Amino acid sequence: MNRIESINSIEEFFRQLKDKKCICFGAGRKLDEICSDIPQLVDRIAYIMDNNPGLHGTDREIAGQIKKVYLPERLCTEDISTVFLILTSTYKKEMTEQLEKNAKFKELNYCEVEPLLDAMAWSAKCPAAGYRKNKTEVIPRKIHYIWFSENPVPPELQKNIDGWKRLCPDYEICLWNEKNYDVTKNPYMYKAYKNKKWSFVSDYARLDIIYQNGGIYLDTDVEMIRRPDELLYNNAFIGFERLSTVNTGSGFGAEKGFPLIGEMRDYYENIEFIDSENPDDMILCPIYETGILSRHGLKRNGNFQIVSGMSVYPVMYFNAKSLYSDRLKITEETVTVHHCSWTWAGSKSKIKTGEEI
Repeated sequence: MNRIESINSIEEFFRQLKDKKCICFGAGRKLDEICSDIPQLVDRIAYIMDNNPGLHGTDREIAGQIKKVYLPERLCTEDISTVFLILTSTYKKEMTEQLEKNAKFKELNYCEVEPLLDAMAWSAKCPAAGYRKNKTEVIPRKIHYIWFSENPVPPELQKNIDGWKRLCPDYEICLWNEKNYDVTKNPYMYKAYKNKKWSFVSDYARLDIIYQNGGIYLDTDVEMIRRPDELLYNNAFIGFERLSTVNTGSGFGAEKGFPLIGEMRDYYENIEFIDSENPDDMILCPIYETGILSRHGLKRNGNFQIVSGMSVYPVMYFNAKSLYSDRLKITEETVTVHHCSWTWAGSKSKIKTGEEI
């Protein structure tokens, strides 16, 4: 098999696809994520392959388009010289080993899209050097974090908190837990709390805390690389975690009472927490947050932009550890690194994105 390397631009990617039949291997959640980050890809997909026999011959909807799903045996009927295969699953190693067993696929061209997505994310538009939305600091010098659990903070997470204190001795570091925060004030949060799904408790709580107090919020698995002083000149800020979604857990902040933060918080009044032992049944907060920002005009392209007064920063600011490849790339813009411990997800590293609101 011929793995196509060094596709570092969207233009080069589609040049490789030119005059080829584009087939995706993997019909799961990752396919949706890839097509969300590269929406032009949907038009080029001829069909999808998947090893699940139950999906054979079924229809798969992607971004409003219907694509057929077949077992990998379907590839044997193709003229391999006309095919370009894209691996759209986390099981890339197993897939390539599976295909390499068939001599017919010796000349099959294929690629993984993670290097391309990394290149696109790190080349996203940043604000101009020295950018300040306001002339003076608007967001207070407070860093908030949450620890809802009967267990103590693990040493590897405490190390991050100690790093915030070391870099920002003049900031007030505020710990929120059951002793100073009412977890019963929202049904979604309280149900998550009763089921000990601590991360989902904080999805609501952090929005409420910032709305009520102002300041910066950080998850405990966030490492601070440099002081966040420049961010305080915004009325509010958040960062892309990938090209198409934002994430408050990576770090966000706002002045007290910022309307868009209140809107994100209040959305949780109308949804119910789904208690499940299967992470694939859950919906992550970035889907809700990105959906609300999209209604306010967010362009899901990873570029710096201002949406209803909120500054939205590219991935290198708060997510220097790639969600695509786990590769760490710290740049001069990097403020924090979200290490994404995913401890709440059991043995799985990601969960499904759910439907965009």
